[in-house]
Amino acid sequence: MTPDTYYAPDCDLFLGIDKGFTNPNVTLWIQPDRKMERVIVLFAHYQVLRTPDENAKIALEIHKARGYGQLTGGWGDPSAPDMLRAYSLAFGVDILGPRQSVHWGHETVKRWLQYSRSTKGSSGLVFSRNCPRELLMEMSQYEKHEPGKG
Repeated sequence: MTPDTYYAPDCDLFLGIDKGFTNPNVTLWIQPDRKMERVIVLFAHYQVLRTPDENAKIALEIHKARGYGQLTGGWGDPSAPDMLRAYSLAFGVDILGPRQSVHWGHETVKRWLQYSRSTKGSSGLVFSRNCPRELLMEMSQYEKHEPGKG
């Protein structure tokens, strides 16, 4: 794997982790710019049929191979404390449950996506070309998604 050209070593770097409805585990590498006007999803990795410890180890290997530095932190699904613990131990930072409700998170992502569309990606939530097609397909339906309904 080659180092990620979109990664800015002088900016914070976060993980987003979810044990999804159709994909048992997705790990996102997320980096806001210095002004917090643009958040880029650098990379996403989907993994099925693995334990939380195995997923965390695989994610750490990807992290190193892509040339990423130390994480600032991360968030994950609070209904999977074993997953949060495994990633926290593997990466040496706290990977926590969200500080706000799931509904708040969904609404925030919807707004960031809308803002990105209206600014043609110069602000808002944008996705690196390195992100897999599955993530882009899921995000294209995100504005229609209702929490708790798949």
